[in-house]
Amino acid sequence: MKTQTLIISIAASLPFLTGCAALDQALTQPYQQTYYQQPGYITPNAYGPGVNSDQYGRPQTYYLQDGQQLSPIFQGGVQQNAYGPGVGMDQFGRPVHSGPP
Repeated sequence: MKTQTLIISIAASLPFLTGCAALDQALTQPYQQTYYQQPGYITPNAYGPGVNSDQYGRPQTYYLQDGQQLSPIFQGGVQQNAYGPGVGMDQFGRPVHSGPP
């Protein structure tokens, strides 16, 4: 119990120490979830399941090479530009392209 109190008090006092802004950011960054992926800035499921929002607010979704839409349950694991500019990769290693729904 005393150890938890000590850790919490140290973590709470970090922003008040001079020159610790970088340390504070390093400690809090892993706990801040961000859905922006470079360089597409995709917000998943912004318009409903499987319909994402790009950096300009336009709806977009992912398509496989054969033109089929990627299932909404697999769209969270897409890595942008894994196979080159504009060609991402889903969690199974298949190339995917983004486009309008």
